[in-house]
Amino acid sequence: VEAVVAANAELGEGPVAVRSSATAEDLEDASFAGQQETFLNVQGKEALLDAIKKCWASLWSARAITYRIDQEIPPSDVSLAAVVQKQIESEVSGIGFSLNPNNNCYDEAIINASFGLGEAIVSGVVTPDTYVVDKVEKSILSKEVNEKKIGLWRSADGGIEERPNKEPELQALTDAQILDVAELISKVEAHYHVPMDIEWALEADTLYLLQARPITTHFQVFSEMLTKPGERKILYTDYIGSVQGFSEPFSVLGLDFWAIMMDRLGGQGAMPDGEGGIMVNLHGREYLNASNAIKAFGRKAGTGMVNHADPSLSGQWDTLVPEYIAPKTTPLMKSARRAMVKAGASYAWPTTKMLFGDAMKEAENYNRLLEENIAAIKALKNDRPLDELIDQGFGTMAAIWDKMAAYIPAQVAKRRIDKMFKGKGLDDELAAMSAELSSNPTGQMGKAMFALACEQEFKATKSADEFVQKITARAYSPSFMEMYDDYMYRFGDRGIREIDIATPRLRDDPAEFYKRLAAINTEDSQMTRTAERKAVAYKRLREEADKMGKRKKFDQDATIYDSLAGFRETPKYLVVILTGMLHGFALQEGEKFVKQGRFEQAEQIFDLHLSEVVAAQKDEKIPLLPLVEANTATIKKYAQVKNWPTTFDSRGKIIRVQRKGKEGELVGQAISNGVIQGHAKVLATPYEKPVEPGEILVTHATEPSWTPVFINAAGVVLEVGGPLQHGAIIAREYGIPCVSGLENATTAIKDGDMLEVDGTNGIVKIVEPA
Repeated sequence: VEAVVAANAELGEGPVAVRSSATAEDLEDASFAGQQETFLNVQGKEALLDAIKKCWASLWSARAITYRIDQEIPPSDVSLAAVVQKQIESEVSGIGFSLNPNNNCYDEAIINASFGLGEAIVSGVVTPDTYVVDKVEKSILSKEVNEKKIGLWRSADGGIEERPNKEPELQALTDAQILDVAELISKVEAHYHVPMDIEWALEADTLYLLQARPITTHFQVFSEMLTKPGERKILYTDYIGSVQGFSEPFSVLGLDFWAIMMDRLGGQGAMPDGEGGIMVNLHGREYLNASNAIKAFGRKAGTGMVNHADPSLSGQWDTLVPEYIAPKTTPLMKSARRAMVKAGASYAWPTTKMLFGDAMKEAENYNRLLEENIAAIKALKNDRPLDELIDQGFGTMAAIWDKMAAYIPAQVAKRRIDKMFKGKGLDDELAAMSAELSSNPTGQMGKAMFALACEQEFKATKSADEFVQKITARAYSPSFMEMYDDYMYRFGDRGIREIDIATPRLRDDPAEFYKRLAAINTEDSQMTRTAERKAVAYKRLREEADKMGKRKKFDQDATIYDSLAGFRETPKYLVVILTGMLHGFALQEGEKFVKQGRFEQAEQIFDLHLSEVVAAQKDEKIPLLPLVEANTATIKKYAQVKNWPTTFDSRGKIIRVQRKGKEGELVGQAISNGVIQGHAKVLATPYEKPVEPGEILVTHATEPSWTPVFINAAGVVLEVGGPLQHGAIIAREYGIPCVSGLENATTAIKDGDMLEVDGTNGIVKIVEPA
């Protein structure tokens, strides 16, 4: 008590504020904002001592303990200082962020301001003014001036009280003061070298800094992707989350392999990564450098690549291109352009041949080649360094790479059909043509799963353990085992994160396969209805074509479309099979490294770069665990990030397009035609809870492992993904309405909400909350 009284005397006469500063407070990854108590306008010895005790005690309030448990901070790691400061008699006060939390832009500061003490803003009793400032140009970008009816002011007897503001509609800060506060924010950020959140106050035209803490809720762009303030910005688009359907990072080795695949799949050298290239592969994530892609391939092709991953940007390029297009063409861009042109030219003759030839014969030839490729990949042996095995694997696919254009005639044929029936009111029938494509391997996988699930022997199996025992002992009938073996031969490498070499394969986990089969409702599912809908649709279209005298033309184009459209999926399908084989080979090498004492477990091989694996195969003296630690450090740092933005720039600005609908409507992208009502089932993973027939699947994104879930669903709502993402393809395959691009759908929609999904117009309505 004596020490407190003596220290208070040094401050001089007048009221004080008592505030907390805890050792586990204001960290870069946990703010603790508002967890401990603050006491303002404390007057007199007894009030001061009481405030200090209560401030200390608030370290152990229910909310503070719960927060620390959630942040996994042990109780023994926490202590608290009660800070006593002179009380500012602020006329205006507020908070400020050194980045704009609304769009994550590092170059924009956002300021909230109101009359009186800042506690009015923090506690939410007033809607403050909001100012956005460009820190680089030192200019005010926007001002939102609100009516600030109530302020918190010092009470004569101590503490604070609400009082009406005299002129609540006035701008709280002048323009000059706004820039002064922004300058203070910038200085604090420069001092700490991280984005900062501050509290400030104005008293008698003097600006005071009250508090500063790191911002913990922003999206941190990898340092390698940042440009300096004022430099020309680069636009990036996530090419995995939207296109491939998962947002978790690749393994280190998996990303190296995927980067090789991307470059070869687009035509040798068409998608190079690195500085000046088209792709960016860092810390388990792959991005398209949209600025370079637009410069390299031209506006139409370049923006088309971005739209493929982020369809919401399709109408925004008039403003985005001038701001973000790369200023010059690099050597890598030139080589990428040449490779893309060469690849396109190689497709010209096969495309023409298929358009005017026998589509069924071309499909037979393609399928024969596909079977040969599968057999060649399955025949690979682990008899050479991993990089050479990868080259050998891609070499087996060379012939089918050249026939990748097989799906192009199908797209041309479909456009001709759509044009033929334009304005005839047959949109649903035209959409049904995309269901059950005979050439789609993902659709074939769904059919094969459904067939196995329908077998009476499977239905009689009561548990995963029983299934595993019978499969291991080959105790099922020869016909069932033949179906099972054929499935595993063709699709045993498919599943969650199938494109990552580190992912365990379904063929090695029959218990997991049992769960997926058991999730299929064989009595009432989309699979049982899709063929019927397609048959009815074709009959209706043929009748209309007959009336127009175009029956023969329709049949020809319909055959081309059905026979060839699904081949768009086969290159990736082959890559997944190759990835599965390489997964096994890599684990074999990992086991060798364990025996040599260089690994603790074989799976650590997936934490090495390809070049490091090959070097380790050749030199047993290279220590590997330090490489594992270094390679995974940044991936672990970002492990808590769940929702990665799809498109952002090199100053952190997230590019979002606000689509507006009527009240109660969520507006996204139309993916699969039709309108359906049903109760929502919100899933984070495919098998956490069953989707019953008639329910609407709501999730972030999907990949092939979700296929059985679609079999039961009546409609689909996705947060991310374009028309060529897995969820979109399967929704059309099964003829169920689908809307994508609904940001935060998994939080806005709750289990049991009655939804109306309009896949034709891209609109979702919550008809009745659960």
